[in-house]
Amino acid sequence: MTRKRKPASLSDIAAASGYSIATVSRAINHHGSVSALAQRTIDALVAELDYHTTNTPQPAKSTTIAVLIPNLSNPFNSSVLEGIQNAATTHGLNVALLMVKETDTDIDYYLNMLKDANYCGVIALGALPDNQTAYQLNHEIPVVMCSEYLEDTDMSYVGIDDNVAAQKATDYLTKIGRRHIALINATTNHKYARERETGYKQALQRALLSLDADLILHINSIRYNLALSKVTDLLRSRSEIDAIFAASDIFAIAALEAARHLGRQVPDELSVVGFDNTFLATVVSPKLTTIKQPAYEIGHEACEILQEKIARKNAPERHEVLKASLLVREST
Repeated sequence: MTRKRKPASLSDIAAASGYSIATVSRAINHHGSVSALAQRTIDALVAELDYHTTNTPQPAKSTTIAVLIPNLSNPFNSSVLEGIQNAATTHGLNVALLMVKETDTDIDYYLNMLKDANYCGVIALGALPDNQTAYQLNHEIPVVMCSEYLEDTDMSYVGIDDNVAAQKATDYLTKIGRRHIALINATTNHKYARERETGYKQALQRALLSLDADLILHINSIRYNLALSKVTDLLRSRSEIDAIFAASDIFAIAALEAARHLGRQVPDELSVVGFDNTFLATVVSPKLTTIKQPAYEIGHEACEILQEKIARKNAPERHEVLKASLLVREST
């Protein structure tokens, strides 16, 4: 008895053709620029290898979009979700939140998550693991990356320039006379954390300040208690620190509490700058100087782009980089 051959995947077509996942995806979707030779080659392999997309979500039959979110504890995400929800309501779309892992994921993980519901599109509020997975998912269902996105991708995303924003924060601290500036950052498996760290280092270099790697903390989860413990230890061991740039408001608020516990006066002895401008920034004392991300606008624009992709199969992919600004308050 002859065993039925398993249908080919997007990766199989790419491997057989010698073209990238991105090129194969564009050719199959007839979306974007593909040479005539590549189109003929890929079309032939699609037929030969029995490539098809059965048992995957069919966008035209649903009015519900899935928002993939890694956690609900960060208040920044709440503002992004509000923007998504309001834009979705305008277009008659429903929103479903799906909690996702941030590590050890692949295309099967996402397809298995989506297979039991007929979603018409996806907004990824945390980064997808790699470009290959992102392209495969985007081939099956329209996808927009929101806030956190992959480098070197031609898929749609909305976010800010984290490098420039971090430079603004660090430049401000150097201009008010701070010379021993610590960075409280997330782990650098996140694109935003890598870019904020790069911006911090560039600003120090521009101010002719030496980089002290021991003044950079990497915290693997945006949790207040974890940050409080680590920042307290840092301030206790390095009394010369006169400023902290934190990669989230939660980290910054933990720094305020660590300073209070150690008897360090903010802002006289220690300046603190956060990131995101969540509601927490104005309820703490002293009120927090922070980088304002346009969180609501990021979510709203991501949903607008997704709606366009749902409505028009060949809608162009869009990259939207919104402006972040520095809000100076009492902590500096």
